[in-house]
Amino acid sequence: MTESDRRALARLVGGAPSRRASTDDLQGLLLQVVFALLMVFMIAYFIFVTETKKEREEQVLDLNRQKLVLALEKTAEDHRVKYGLNALMTQGTDGKRTFDADEHVTSGRLGLAPAARTAFASGSSAAFSDYGDPKALEAAWREDVLSDAGLSEADLASGEVEWLSKEISERVESMRLDVRGVQRALAARLQQALVDHPESLGEVRDANALAEAIKSKSLELVREATGAEVLP
Repeated sequence: MTESDRRALARLVGGAPSRRASTDDLQGLLLQVVFALLMVFMIAYFIFVTETKKEREEQVLDLNRQKLVLALEKTAEDHRVKYGLNALMTQGTDGKRTFDADEHVTSGRLGLAPAARTAFASGSSAAFSDYGDPKALEAAWREDVLSDAGLSEADLASGEVEWLSKEISERVESMRLDVRGVQRALAARLQQALVDHPESLGEVRDANALAEAIKSKSLELVREATGAEVLP
């Protein structure tokens, strides 16, 4: 506040009666008060706008994340069907899927029901083909997920793009392990029958060679049942 302002203010609050505040002094003081109030209002307004914009962006991010999660689940379920897993695995009341190889092995041979055999055979072939090029498979998953979510990468923030890439990579690998796990579980169950009747493998005397022959024979039996190579 300038000296002129202080004198005007003193006169307003009861200064010397012989001296009256000039019109210019009063207008100047009022303009400063109005300007100060306007600055407070502008600061409050910009804070409000910033916070509102931030809240809207967070709402959009949450909605995108929900859409992507649902789309990831749908894409994963589509691949379970494609690879024949749903035909062999049992889903419990807790939502977890399990596989019991004993249900599908009889007298040392695979005893799959016709529908399950068809699904397992075509599924194993599809899985072996898909996982021959993991990068292309992840790109296909990304395309399917974004399409199901009704989004494009341009709609996603950088953090969402990174999150989606990580989720797809993990789910693709998890699916591979599920397919491989079913194939290896069947092979392991067949191995037990071969251990009980090693004579079917011919004359193999060395223990290490016998173990390798049992493993190879069990995988061969699985390949014969699927018509495709098992996943490595």
